[in-house]
Amino acid sequence: MDLMEVQKRVIPHITELLGKEPEGFSSIEKNNEGWTVVCDVLDKKSVPETYDLLKVFEFIVDKECRIVRFKQLKKIRRGDLG
Repeated sequence: MDLMEVQKRVIPHITELLGKEPEGFSSIEKNNEGWTVVCDVLDKKSVPETYDLLKVFEFIVDKECRIVRFKQLKKIRRGDLG
């Protein structure tokens, strides 16, 4: 399975778990269990958009792209993504 397939298959699982679709992916890396996926999810919409609050999550997914575990890494302002 390639990176694009992992991203495509994990989005519905993340959306179901968090109730929100990922805004973007920071990394997708193969590991011993399957894959490590890091993505940003909108936490709070603001005006202007640069003040939106995003949560950055790390997901460990198995070889079938099912979430095994996850954790929030940090909370950031969209304008700080640089």
